[in-house]
Amino acid sequence: MPIEDKLKMRKFISCSGDGAAPMWPGQHPSWAYSRKVGIGTALSKESLVWFSLAGGMLTEVYYPTIDCPNLKELKFFVLSEDGLEEERQMEQKVMSRERSLHFTQINTTKNGKFRLRKTTIAHPRKNAVLVRVQLEAVVGKLSDYRLFLYINPHINNSGWGDSVFRGKYCLESQGGERCGFGSSCIGPAEVADCIVAQENDIAMALATTLPWRKSTVGYAGRSDGLADLAKGGLQHQYAYAEDGHVAGTVELELEEGEFTVALGFGSNAEEAAEVAFASLRDDWHELEREYCRGWEEYCRSLDDLNGQATPLYYRSAMVLRALEDKLHPGAMVASLSIPWGEAWDDWNSGGYHLVWVRDLYHTAMAFIAMGDTAAANRALDYMIGCMQNEDGSFKQNAWVDGRIYWNNVQMDQVSFPLILAWRLNRTDLYPALKKAGGYLLAHGPYSPQERWEENCGYSPSSIAAQIAGLVCLAELAGRVGDGEAQERYLQTADSWQQKVEELCVTSAGRLADHPYYLRVCSTGDPNRGAIIELANGCARYDEREIVDAGFLELVRLGVKKADDPAIVNSLAVVDRYLGVDTPRGRSFYRYTHDGYGEPSTSELYRGAGRGRLWPVLTGERGHYELAAGNLTESRKALEAMANFANEGGLIAEQVWEHSGLGTGSATPLAWSHAEYIKLLASIAKGKVVDCPEIVSQRYQR
Repeated sequence: MPIEDKLKMRKFISCSGDGAAPMWPGQHPSWAYSRKVGIGTALSKESLVWFSLAGGMLTEVYYPTIDCPNLKELKFFVLSEDGLEEERQMEQKVMSRERSLHFTQINTTKNGKFRLRKTTIAHPRKNAVLVRVQLEAVVGKLSDYRLFLYINPHINNSGWGDSVFRGKYCLESQGGERCGFGSSCIGPAEVADCIVAQENDIAMALATTLPWRKSTVGYAGRSDGLADLAKGGLQHQYAYAEDGHVAGTVELELEEGEFTVALGFGSNAEEAAEVAFASLRDDWHELEREYCRGWEEYCRSLDDLNGQATPLYYRSAMVLRALEDKLHPGAMVASLSIPWGEAWDDWNSGGYHLVWVRDLYHTAMAFIAMGDTAAANRALDYMIGCMQNEDGSFKQNAWVDGRIYWNNVQMDQVSFPLILAWRLNRTDLYPALKKAGGYLLAHGPYSPQERWEENCGYSPSSIAAQIAGLVCLAELAGRVGDGEAQERYLQTADSWQQKVEELCVTSAGRLADHPYYLRVCSTGDPNRGAIIELANGCARYDEREIVDAGFLELVRLGVKKADDPAIVNSLAVVDRYLGVDTPRGRSFYRYTHDGYGEPSTSELYRGAGRGRLWPVLTGERGHYELAAGNLTESRKALEAMANFANEGGLIAEQVWEHSGLGTGSATPLAWSHAEYIKLLASIAKGKVVDCPEIVSQRYQR
């Protein structure tokens, strides 16, 4: 719909101003910081919004599904006699409630003269995100400061192609009642300022309980008002900008220091604006209590692990629960972030807000460990219903509606649903599971990609999952009376269990004077010294120089004993080449010569770099130590994982060697939080909780 038509809609009044913004299409867009300190959503199906917090700001807001971001950032600028200060340049803190995804960001100017306190929630019953803001003048009085609000939409998962306009929205009479925030800007028969951004059938409206002194919209980085702010205030008030990378800036009337910002969503401008203003009319404190109450009740429903549950356990549980889409039950994404988002544009539209069967399996196993089997069953139903291909394999990853994003096959992702189905006793899914088993029999144990999604060949971690999957499937086959298939599955699993060292252990490698497991053997002859090309930099190496700790999955899934000589020997190689002691605890690289990470602390990852340490690998080592009877070492790993969590209680995909703090990868990562939950539960219960007993009983007698 043309901008002119939007302004003629029944409830909008055109704003006077400078007309169309110049300098189309705006600067090249990028995504937001991925180092989140908070994420949230209401624990209800009525509210189809999710939010993330990073860099002192509100960053991505997702609507109507968890894989569709519509915002890069919403942030404040403060102008005083000392000049213009942006939130991301202030000293930042975050406070959170123990059993709610409730976060308060506190941004203080470096000279200590003022601070901004912001609490963000999702409306429990509407498609809106609300931010309660307080500007506090530590030095001087409130009138010494001018406050500006900046919004950079990325509607419908893209920075390009958006249109934006500012208008006055006609508010329906509320019977003379005030809005409940101590402000009279929303009253009967009034109009109120708003900014609406739209692309296709998604619209987002910005509104506040404070009146606006001035506002403008335009093309981001070119005519959006930021250049004006550097000169002391808004010099232009453009009315609209179309089909580009757009943004808007508002100067607020500081009648009082505390107010609320709403982002409302809908299928068109009127609906989005109505949601935003209706949300502002609702009592903030009641909404806040309702939002928190939902999460508190969820936490009370979980297993407290005989009193050993920690605050991070509950935070991790809420993170995992928040990562599920509400229109596609069971679709749980890997993260509400795009790793190194500042380095990527619309080309990287998926980020980690996609579904991987591997991550979903680990998440489901964590739900089982917490006592939420309903969530685990939803995850399995989604795997079978939306992720399985006709040939029985599973998609590499997908949008929440099942559309393929990357198209390759990883044999562990074919196997994990079989283990999960056995754990949940889902014999009703046997026909689909049998198709997956048939795929394994026809194509395994070779995998087109191993678990790091990069190289093909014979991978210890992939083979471990395949063996365990077949044994679990055999048990399900027996339960439904398919004895012939049961026997085939077990014979194949036994054969692969006996051949795994032949396929994956080298006795001719240069990393040790004893045999050790390779990360992946491309040919099935681990002594051959085949050259493989690594991703993220395209370096070429003798595959005998590339090791990871994936062989520990053989122990975790019950395929090998913890004291197996090849396992113990390989562990020494991992400790020598991959282990690092950080100030927060010990962690590990994915594999030697990994290039998936920042080249340095001052550079972003743009396709080639240096892989950093993965907290999930600390958890995997902790599970191995528990299986080996080393409880003290297992507890050290658990403590390290807890230390890797940031001040918002979120655990990153990768952490820095020198600090143990999260890099610019993905924070939070579902896999990291799932691993923490499972390790804590394993220690509390004295066994590896996601080890299928039927597999360990067969191979560890």
